[in-house]
Amino acid sequence: MTAPAAGERHRLRARWIIPVGSEPIEHGTIEVEAGRITALHNRFDKRSTDLGNVALLPGLVNAHTHLEFSTLRKPITPVTPFTDWIRAVRNERINRRTDTTADITAGLTESAAGGTTTVGEIATAGWSAELFTSTTPRAVVFRELIGLRTNQIGEQLDIAGKHLAAANSTTSSDDLHRGLSPHAPYSVHPELFSRLVAVAAEFHAPLAFHLAETQAELELLSHGSGKFVQMLKEFGVWEPNAIPRGSRPLDYLRQMASLDHALVIHGNYLAEDEIDFVCRYPNLTVVYCPRTHAAFEHSPHSWQRLMERGGSVAIGTDSRASNPDLSLWRELCFLREQFPKVPPQRLLELGTIRGARTLGLEQTTGRLTVGRSADLIVVALNTSGAGDIVAELLHRRNRVVATMRSGRWITPSADSTV
Repeated sequence: MTAPAAGERHRLRARWIIPVGSEPIEHGTIEVEAGRITALHNRFDKRSTDLGNVALLPGLVNAHTHLEFSTLRKPITPVTPFTDWIRAVRNERINRRTDTTADITAGLTESAAGGTTTVGEIATAGWSAELFTSTTPRAVVFRELIGLRTNQIGEQLDIAGKHLAAANSTTSSDDLHRGLSPHAPYSVHPELFSRLVAVAAEFHAPLAFHLAETQAELELLSHGSGKFVQMLKEFGVWEPNAIPRGSRPLDYLRQMASLDHALVIHGNYLAEDEIDFVCRYPNLTVVYCPRTHAAFEHSPHSWQRLMERGGSVAIGTDSRASNPDLSLWRELCFLREQFPKVPPQRLLELGTIRGARTLGLEQTTGRLTVGRSADLIVVALNTSGAGDIVAELLHRRNRVVATMRSGRWITPSADSTV
């Protein structure tokens, strides 16, 4: 498959087109011009390229990842206790090269091969805007900010302001968007967090925050004790009075609710009143990372209850530090295997429409409809496709073989090894 020339009208015919936001189209054709979808129909057109027994879906949206770890061959261990895993991640960062260009490039390539056309990327020092182009998945790059000590607040605010102010650089706004990511309650001073929320509000930028990830985090917030205290002392950043006793995730959620788009990363241990709070604010999204959640053997996640109550949920892969790969398609297939009673249409929405809405890109991507960006994936069907195609779709036997973003194929060929 080759990319259409700019402005060329491109017609693709498939056994099925699954727009996600509307009913599937059997023997459908999608027309693309200047990178956007111009028509969807089931009329025969001999000028169309017939792709055969495949399904065309919207490009997948990975709402949370850390591409800096993309060259790891296997996840970092041990995974328990969580603080030991954090220590190992910190050592990995200290011991490796500071230039993450190769890592991020590898991660973008792998993401595209897995059907991802948009990523919510958490970036650290050394990332480059030049890596995000029209031939990669588009990205919302959340600059990670860490500072539990009071004397780190000014420096981190300066980094945040410069990151968001650079949004008007030469990089295409469709390729790269910017947000902030104060890391987590155990690594960000409450004052710094509040001020970063204010900066994000000023720039109308999205904000991502790891929250309610472990029981140990809840103990730290509530009592100022537990395994995190010893770890933070080892790191030389512990300030006994930094986090007020009796704190809880709800304190952070209340502040995040003021933003246009706020991502609650993981949210593994939200209390009932916190779940209720999230459900009252559609701008708050819990980003569930299914295979990472399973790897850490957490208690069952509340994502289904959140969705049943009208809460906003999206999914991500996290990173290769906790996941064997970056394929969002495999993430969806995993969910289908683990939760067979969940309607498959709902699972597809998690990886498409809901992810796009979470990142503030709902008007650009997330569904196949006229006027949206031509972000789509080609899934080879190891089935006749004669039954309920949505129910049959999310199985490992069906493979992503090509990925298009903005009307351009961003995978090398239809021989992807996904």
